Amino acid sequence: MHNRAGSGSFLDPRTFLLLLLFANAITFFQKSLWIEIGWIVFIGIVMMAAGRYQMAVQWLLSFGILLLLQYIVLPAAPEIISAIFALLVNYSIRMFPCLMTGALMIREITLRRFVLAMRKLHISEKLIISLSVTIRYFPAIKEETRYIRDAMSLRKIKFSKKLEAMLVPLMMSATATAEELSAAAVTRGIENPIKKTSLLTLKLNSADYICCVTGCLFLVGTFIIK
Repeated sequence: MHNRAGSGSFLDPRTFLLLLLFANAITFFQKSLWIEIGWIVFIGIVMMAAGRYQMAVQWLLSFGILLLLQYIVLPAAPEIISAIFALLVNYSIRMFPCLMTGALMIREITLRRFVLAMRKLHISEKLIISLSVTIRYFPAIKEETRYIRDAMSLRKIKFSKKLEAMLVPLMMSATATAEELSAAAVTRGIENPIKKTSLLTLKLNSADYICCVTGCLFLVGTFIIK
C-alpha cells in the first residue's frame, strides 16, 4: 500500500468515513475487549501503511499503557486511587477506537478531498458548507494561539497574567476568523447552487476494499462475540 500520486492518501475519504462509523459501533456496542484490541491493531497497521509510523507507535503505546493501568496497576493500587482513576481509564479505553480512527482521518484527508467525498455521497450542500468552514476554523484558531504565545514570550508576561493575556485576544480573534472564513467561502462561490466541478478525482482501489471488508468483519464480530 502506498500513497497515490497527488491524492494525499492511499485511502479514499469515503473509506475513512466508513471506518469511523465502524469505530463508533465498536466503541458503543462491543462486549469483548479482544474486538477492541483487534481494531486498534488494525488501525495501527493502516497508519503504518499510510507512512505514519511514529503516529502508529504513539497510539499503540498509549493504548498499551491504558490497558496496563486498568488491569495491572489500578487493581494493585490503594482503593482511593483506584476509585479516582478507574472511571477515567475505562472511558479512555472505550473511546480509543473513535479517537484513533478520527486522528488518522484528520491527518490523511485534505479539506478539498473531504468536500468532494461529501458531494459524491450526495450530502446536503448546506451541511457541506458548515463542515468545511468548521474544519478550516480550528487550524486557524490553533495558528492564532501560537502567535499569541510567541507575543507573550517576547513581552515576558507574568504567569498570573498569562490566562487573561491569552483569552482576551483569542476571543476577539475567534470572531474575526469566523467572519473571514465565511467571507472566503462565499467569495469562492460555495453558495452558488450550480453543480460543482473539481480537478481532483476520487476512486476506490484495492486498499479501500480491503479496509472496508475488514471493517465489516469487525462490525459483525462486535455483535456476535461476547
